[in-house]
Amino acid sequence: MDHGTNSPSPDAVREVLQRILGAPDFNTSDRNRAFLKFVVEEALEGRGHRIKAYTIATTVFGRGPAFDPQLDSIVRIEAGRLRRALEHYYLTSGVNERVRITLPRGGYVPSFGFAALEEPLPAPLSSPPEPRAKAKICTILVAPFEEEGGPSPLPSFGRGLTRQVIAALTCFTDLWILSSESFSEQEGGTLSTAFLEKLGVDFVLTGGVSVTQDSFALEAMLLDARTRRYVWAEHFQRKFIPSDILELRDEMANTIASTLAQPYGIIFSNKATEMAGQPPEFLDSYGCVVRFYQYYRTFDRNDFQDVLAGLERAIRAEPSYGEAFACLSLMYSDGHRFRYDLPSPGVDLRERALQLAFRAVELAPHSSRAYHALGHAQWFSGDIAGALAALQVGHALNPNDTNLLADLGLRLANLGRWGEALPLLERAFARNPAKPSTYRVALAQYHYVHGRYEQALSEARKINAPTVIYGHLLIAAAAAQLGLRAEAAEGLRRVLAIDPHYGDRIVRDLVERHIHDETIRAVLEGLRKAGMTGREMNGRSATGIGAASDAGQTQIFPVALSQ
Repeated sequence: MDHGTNSPSPDAVREVLQRILGAPDFNTSDRNRAFLKFVVEEALEGRGHRIKAYTIATTVFGRGPAFDPQLDSIVRIEAGRLRRALEHYYLTSGVNERVRITLPRGGYVPSFGFAALEEPLPAPLSSPPEPRAKAKICTILVAPFEEEGGPSPLPSFGRGLTRQVIAALTCFTDLWILSSESFSEQEGGTLSTAFLEKLGVDFVLTGGVSVTQDSFALEAMLLDARTRRYVWAEHFQRKFIPSDILELRDEMANTIASTLAQPYGIIFSNKATEMAGQPPEFLDSYGCVVRFYQYYRTFDRNDFQDVLAGLERAIRAEPSYGEAFACLSLMYSDGHRFRYDLPSPGVDLRERALQLAFRAVELAPHSSRAYHALGHAQWFSGDIAGALAALQVGHALNPNDTNLLADLGLRLANLGRWGEALPLLERAFARNPAKPSTYRVALAQYHYVHGRYEQALSEARKINAPTVIYGHLLIAAAAAQLGLRAEAAEGLRRVLAIDPHYGDRIVRDLVERHIHDETIRAVLEGLRKAGMTGREMNGRSATGIGAASDAGQTQIFPVALSQ
């Protein structure tokens, strides 16, 4: 095989192979370790043409000469597990490995390369004009939360709260967080408008705390540094219980950070208002990311190509802007899952989504959004375990990212893991009532599968995604179960307006999305009552049933998340 400058040397591959085989995070069986070692050595020795299912089965798995891969799927199944184990390794203890060993889908010959940062991305889909301005990541200056009132039983509480707020805000990696304590001495204790402008500060967060023997009060305010207008203020009051004070401090800090910094929060809304009416080609790179989150509320097909083109421009203008890579990866995943049209139809959407997501992780390894994009890309590439692992890593990096929290809940709901899914979804909506309504599809599924059709219909009606099938699908099914013929007919009409032949592919589509078999059966029953027809409305393939059921019942990476 070729070991030129674009490929690692055999010695480098063998070194990383030994680290992988000895790593606790390489979570696989002994025979799959033998599987990996065998195919790597065969490829390095130039015998890649011998790496077939038959050879692996008889050499590694102890099958006899009569082995028939058409009747015995052991190699295919174990190869899938091995791929997931490798991807998990590179997400965890192997995240800084430069040499990458992968097992491409559709075969068993390994591929050797370097980390995504070393590899050029495919050419952009088109070449519109570059943005007129460079990306300006939003900068927030956090002033100390002042101690107010009389003598406090906790005189340093305000300082500790300020530190926690800063720590929570820094988890949102598209923001730049400054502490006023770092600069106040230079300004004689005050921060003038001129000095804030010199620092490039967009917002100033201020506040005060009051702690007495029986009560706790906090007031926080956000000032627009340019207009000197307060854009947000909130007052919190709680009963003071000394034993709970650290938990209370963390709760307040997380609430402030979530309210301000998450998508659809105060800062996002302020930026979205500021850029309203600007032509897409005039947006800077940060504006393109904000525009992405506006699109992500409804997944409007009519906005898809403009948002995609803007993010393509953003990564060319700002090649180290990890958040833009993450958002662009999510767009390509959307192109695949919603069958949206692209300027270049020949692009492999899932492969490009994966590549962009891995680049986002390389550029912004502490970004929850990068891991969110990676989880999405892996989910729609068929790697359930890898997707859940990536989403868990993202949540650990930023517990206040409610979009990721809701998405993890949605994926678990699709798998029928209701006990894990519902708390995540409820927490996400409680922390961010402005969250996109599309996540309610998970709650609608839950009620529908359990026969609570009125609640299912209520949740489905709240989904605002007119150009996406799935809210209309659940309205049609739930309304039909309730005997609401007119509403069921309207829901079905909207489904078929988006895809007139959806009844011919509905099962394949839902299985590809890893929807649990019980959910698929139940939805099909309601859609038949609604009058839906098509080749896949009257039966299920055995393969589809098995794949969906296995996906729903297998828990390779248990979900254990912080509150």
